[in-house]
Amino acid sequence: MNGTDEIATQDQFTLGETIFYLSNGAVGSIFNCIVLWIAFVHIDTDDKPRQIIVINMTFADLLMCLCYMLTRPYLNYFPKVLCHPYYVTIWTIQLVSCLNLVWLNVDKLIFIQFPLHYYSIINRRKVFIVSVVTWIVLGYIAFAVNAFMTISGGCDRVIINPYIYMPICVLYVVMILTSFIISAIIYFIAHTSTRSETRQRTKLFHRLFFLFSSTLWTFFTCLPYRILYLLNFLCAPCRSEMVHQMTDAFFRILVVGMVINPLITIWTQRIYRMHLLKFFNKWQDTRDDTEVSVRRHSTKLNMVESMPLTTAL
Repeated sequence: MNGTDEIATQDQFTLGETIFYLSNGAVGSIFNCIVLWIAFVHIDTDDKPRQIIVINMTFADLLMCLCYMLTRPYLNYFPKVLCHPYYVTIWTIQLVSCLNLVWLNVDKLIFIQFPLHYYSIINRRKVFIVSVVTWIVLGYIAFAVNAFMTISGGCDRVIINPYIYMPICVLYVVMILTSFIISAIIYFIAHTSTRSETRQRTKLFHRLFFLFSSTLWTFFTCLPYRILYLLNFLCAPCRSEMVHQMTDAFFRILVVGMVINPLITIWTQRIYRMHLLKFFNKWQDTRDDTEVSVRRHSTKLNMVESMPLTTAL
């Protein structure tokens, strides 16, 4: 290995680490599927075009759980033909998730600044086009970076020039910081608005709760790892054991963060919470009805069995 190349190596996973990734991948997949099911079945994206952005974020997190978390302990067993598509997919979905958070903040900023003209500026068609372009452009960036990567052994050992991979790392940081800055601007506008009454302002903050929660959660779970990763690239003297341990710890926080993302969506958005509660209530009612029917059937059988047998004399 020369001075300009870096080999990304997967460590041997312990049983605890394997359970960590598999459990987070499985639980995260279930939570994200629940959000997507509610979105596709119950949400009208013509009336709520921003939900297309939420769907994109959730779909990206679902792919991350399925394609990355559930496979990471077994990456060294992958055939080489899958290595390049694997990394293109992983990089693309991570970038898409971050950029869609930026779009969500931009959408809310437009809503705050131009509430009366919001639906003339934002509609389902425009958001759909932005979503498609986002996937295509970021996929192309990931594909371009992947062209400079070579496989050394299995898919867990790849060689790539750090200065080629650096744009992706910088993009992560820039998009997360951009989301945070726009959220801060939105909060300032909403907080200092003198045109709204207290009740209206409270209602507005309830509407913004999902945005602020998602942005802050992403900021605190993703940004430290991304910055530490860049630090390892740019500062050779900084590559100490302590920095390595911190990077590894924050990466685990990032993994857990992707599992919590759909829970934040359900918890902070009334439409998801309401439909999930309706589903559980309906399921509980069905279960109760089934138990009542079983009890009635059992009671009838007991009554028949307890009747004395008589014979005609």
